[in-house]
Amino acid sequence: MKTHRTVPSGLTLLAYLVAFAVPVVLGVAAVGSSPYLLSKVVPEEHRETVASFGTAAASLSGAGGGLFSPAAEIGEQRYTIPGTPVAHEGEWSPRLADDYPAPEGLVPGVDFAVEIVDDTYIAHWPCRHDVPVWSFDAPPGSEADLAWAVETLASASGLALRYAGPGSEEDRESRGAISVTYGDHPMFHNAEVAGVGGPAIWPEGLILQGSVTLRPDQISPVPGDPWSRALTMHELMHAVGVDHAARHSREIMAERPGPDPQMHLGTGDRFALHLVGCH
Repeated sequence: MKTHRTVPSGLTLLAYLVAFAVPVVLGVAAVGSSPYLLSKVVPEEHRETVASFGTAAASLSGAGGGLFSPAAEIGEQRYTIPGTPVAHEGEWSPRLADDYPAPEGLVPGVDFAVEIVDDTYIAHWPCRHDVPVWSFDAPPGSEADLAWAVETLASASGLALRYAGPGSEEDRESRGAISVTYGDHPMFHNAEVAGVGGPAIWPEGLILQGSVTLRPDQISPVPGDPWSRALTMHELMHAVGVDHAARHSREIMAERPGPDPQMHLGTGDRFALHLVGCH
């Protein structure tokens, strides 16, 4: 006969306190790490304190570690716009792939990869072009992680990316922007695919549009979840022209992630963003 073990009342109270405190702490940390959310939900006199808390929590999360292991391979999508080249918008000119050799220690196709058009041009956005990132049907808890991913990517690449909040139907798939949709996608018939993303590429590698689709069941309702952040960042990097690194590599753009989700950009990730970015 199996009997119930009596739990001391003090331990029960402690368990309840931990169960309540952890989501609150993670939520405050997520808000504190996002200037967008700070400006929207935190009174001005308290923003410095909340921002400091977010920075400390991000440091404690560690590089590449996390509470949950990834459960799915991350997919991608890419498409090319045929026809006559459109007028260049902002500061943009074709980039020849041969002009950007990999530094010593990095192997193309292993440590990093970017979209190459006609085996000649690196696909990239204009540098002086505001790139709003709109969300659609975002589940609870996702806004903080999307804002974090956009701000991290903007800082690392020099691209003028900004999280613009929930979009309207006019914003969906609009030129000059990136649309992030939480919902279904034809590639999701494969249970191992958690998200897809990619740019619309005009001739010579001009990018003026990007899209991302994420499976809602892969997004944690608790902001700051390592897997949700890694997945969101990975697909956004596809939308700015970055392709897969080798499987299980220590890069956010690994074709298949390792046992722990990457939350920090690897060396190959950073060089790929240099190729498609504006630093």
